[in-house]
Amino acid sequence: MDTGLPIVVIGGASVDRIRAGGEPRTIAGGAALYTALAARRAGGNASFFGFRPTELPDIFTEAARLVPWVGPPCEVTDLPHFEIVYEDDGNARLVSADWGTEETLDPSMLGDEVLRDAALIHIAAIHAPELQMRFVQSVRARCDAKISAGTYGYMARRAPDMVRALMESVDIFFLNEFELQLVFGGERPPVRPGQLLVVTRGSQGADVWQGDHCTRVPICPSTPVDLTGAGDSVCGGTLAGLARGLHPTEAVLLGSAVAAATIEAPGMEALLDTSPRQVEERRRLVRRDPRVQVNRVQVRRMGQVIAGLETVQPFNFTGPHFPAVGDPRALDYFFAAILHQFGFWSPANGIYARPTWATIDGQRLKGSDYCFAAYKRVLDQNPDQLLPRGQAALRWADTRAIFADDEGTVPMPVLATHHALARGFGRDLWELHYTPAQLVAEAQASPDPGAHLISVLDHVTGYREDPLRKKAMLLVLALGQRPEGFIDLSRCKQLGPVVDYHIMRSCLRTGLVEVGDEALRERIVGRRLLEPGDEQAVRAACFEAVEALMEASGRELGAIDYFFFGARKRCPEMQQPDCARCPVDPVCKHDVAMFQPVLRTTFY
Repeated sequence: MDTGLPIVVIGGASVDRIRAGGEPRTIAGGAALYTALAARRAGGNASFFGFRPTELPDIFTEAARLVPWVGPPCEVTDLPHFEIVYEDDGNARLVSADWGTEETLDPSMLGDEVLRDAALIHIAAIHAPELQMRFVQSVRARCDAKISAGTYGYMARRAPDMVRALMESVDIFFLNEFELQLVFGGERPPVRPGQLLVVTRGSQGADVWQGDHCTRVPICPSTPVDLTGAGDSVCGGTLAGLARGLHPTEAVLLGSAVAAATIEAPGMEALLDTSPRQVEERRRLVRRDPRVQVNRVQVRRMGQVIAGLETVQPFNFTGPHFPAVGDPRALDYFFAAILHQFGFWSPANGIYARPTWATIDGQRLKGSDYCFAAYKRVLDQNPDQLLPRGQAALRWADTRAIFADDEGTVPMPVLATHHALARGFGRDLWELHYTPAQLVAEAQASPDPGAHLISVLDHVTGYREDPLRKKAMLLVLALGQRPEGFIDLSRCKQLGPVVDYHIMRSCLRTGLVEVGDEALRERIVGRRLLEPGDEQAVRAACFEAVEALMEASGRELGAIDYFFFGARKRCPEMQQPDCARCPVDPVCKHDVAMFQPVLRTTFY
């Protein structure tokens, strides 16, 4: 079944004559067709615009059945024709090329009906970047869809300046590491706030640039036979992931999953035979770690208990540390304060030593509450500092003053990180031409307010870095659960768990998540600093467990989240659990020796 917003891929199909260890065969090809088909196989609602033979040859029948294909009519001989030899190592060698009449494809042939509902429009590498640019300009003038584009080696070598200009003109750009070198040399690619750049690196995975922030995404395991179409499949799968609301890094991982299927047979054979369910399972397998498992039986048991608890209710984000109901500056407060909901602990000798406690306005508060109270003080004393321009202009002394306790001491363990994120947050919102109020109003006017808000936060420093979007999800809940109802949660269809270390500690101690690897268990029990892969294994399993618990209990995300957040008082870091006060005590596994993963991160 198709999911997500509509995608239109513009470009061409080709007739490929291939030789791979046997008799030559004629198969379907073309970057745009690969991309559209990959988007479909990733579950995307993709269609394809390009020259379409009046009499469709058999080689295109299956692809045309799977992908709606519209465009000006042509003869088969007008399509590009390539002769390709596949070497024993899976690499393809182009023997001859006839580009046909592809260069005559023109934006004037693209009817408004094709663009009307499109949310993402991808312009594949077609003949020359000048032609791609004409399509970009035409599409920009006729619809509000986000535009992506790609390139190829010959184009990058022949016209690097034009490729750079093409990249600057679109919202999402795809190229491989060889093309990146041709276009930018050894320089850091200039990726603006709000833009995505995906650089595929073969067996090394792919780099995902969200503005100036770069993340390496791994490949999905496969047995390669033919590498043709791998990059286009990454592109199509990524577009499908973005269209359904995945974080950019998870969208690229979905693209990697499609590519892993594509390269396991010559041409489009494997791509035609795979299914969206199989592609999604490949993506999830990369994130799953066999050392850490969700206990489905325990999920059902806890779900049954939580379903009957009247006390499991969402938090309304009001109280002494929050803005008064109706305060016109509340949105500025929440956007700026929730950015800093991370890192409230200190290590010693490679072991978790203590949580953060400090006194503000005469009250001793723990990390998260202290952070909210500190920003409430800013709201009362210097509210302009919460605006994007105020955050972008913060000096070191300003950040120290924000977080200083009653004695003038700053208790935050990683203050320099808070300072950098605040400035980057302000800069990005400023360059994206948003204030929190403008962004929330735009989100509310969209069909899914939460998805719209989060899609923008994926490009904002301090929120964009976390593939599980803990702080972004927390912000949506705060805005939706406040009495003002800034966000209509009833129309939010893509909200996920808010996985912080309190939730992870609860999942491990209650038995929702079990660590079968003794070495990893020993490190968690010993509260030792973990490697990123160890932390990711636990956090991914906890995310999956809470998703399953929401389904098993029938309770909304906000209620489940606040239930676990409240558990920090019943099952704290530094004292023995008070099990008698815990509503799920009868079904708890009582694995109280377990702790949360210990890793310094800006996610939680």
